[in-house]
Amino acid sequence: MANSATYTGITPDLYNNLKGKLGAAGIELAGNSGRVSKQGVTADYAYEENSQTLQINNVQVSFPASMMFSPDKIIQKIDEAVRSAGGQVA
Repeated sequence: MANSATYTGITPDLYNNLKGKLGAAGIELAGNSGRVSKQGVTADYAYEENSQTLQINNVQVSFPASMMFSPDKIIQKIDEAVRSAGGQVA
């Protein structure tokens, strides 16, 4: 079961676009690093502008989100958002 992912080719503009896409899904990324927690889903994130990478780590899913999602499913949703924004899954 995956609970982390690395994304490459994440330019500052793409990161801002991605923040908007994830924000629309209820996942608010504030700044370049931190921890998100929303309706039973928690994860750590770190964006490194110089290397143009985004790390998502420690994805955990508890109730009520666990009724519909697993960490794998959350990573898959983030993968889709990154790809649609123009980034790559490493």
